[in-house]
Amino acid sequence: MSEFWDDTRIERLGDDHLRANITDRWSVNGIPNGGYLMSIAARALREVLSHHDPLTITGHYVEKAAVGPADLLVEVIREGNTVSTAALRLVQEGKERVRFTATYGDLADASGVTWIGDKPPAIEKEKCLTSPRFLAIHERVELLFSPATADWLRGKTGENMGHELMAYFRDGTEPDVLSLPFFADCVPPTTFTKFGAVGWVPTLELTVHVRAQPAPGLLTGRFQTRYLINGLMEEDGELWDSNGELVALSRQLAKYRGGNL
Repeated sequence: MSEFWDDTRIERLGDDHLRANITDRWSVNGIPNGGYLMSIAARALREVLSHHDPLTITGHYVEKAAVGPADLLVEVIREGNTVSTAALRLVQEGKERVRFTATYGDLADASGVTWIGDKPPAIEKEKCLTSPRFLAIHERVELLFSPATADWLRGKTGENMGHELMAYFRDGTEPDVLSLPFFADCVPPTTFTKFGAVGWVPTLELTVHVRAQPAPGLLTGRFQTRYLINGLMEEDGELWDSNGELVALSRQLAKYRGGNL
């Protein structure tokens, strides 16, 4: 059984009303991971819309979500021939915790001009460093950091903010389009490579673009931050599948708060 699929299960209560049970197994210091919440929303939207795959999904994290039941209230904005667009409100105890907007299509039918301007990071799995398992989320997903960006795990810091790594579910669940939002947000903050593994870095907004269904196997990721201004930072991410195909891009706006986690 897949822990991820169990913990993103959706119950449909009406045409536009669904419910999920947010578990504590994907949490950071007791707070459910934002990518996990986005994967729940992505699964709910698939239930409602006529198209199958999230091409783009954005979440604005209004208030901390909590472990427990959550109502998912969907507004279908438009359903067209090739794409559908909708909004979803994740509500707990009468309060909106996250608002998502998304456009769905069918990746199996995608065609057109393709140009790839980069390659996945070259990472040797055998030489990677693993992050400590001090958070609930680390028991569910394995992160293997390239030595090129893993000095923070050795207690050192550098000038750049970024990670290169490989990732997979510990229970053997293969990645799919609905888990890509989770993988885009399950990585430690890029600030760790410059300031050390300290600080709280909550996500304010996260956008994930899905480009392809990932092949079975490990995902390879590259995440980097170029600007940290007045405590606000962007984090740009890439996810490549085991065949070396780019399957997702992400960008998030986060707030860096120094100090101990």
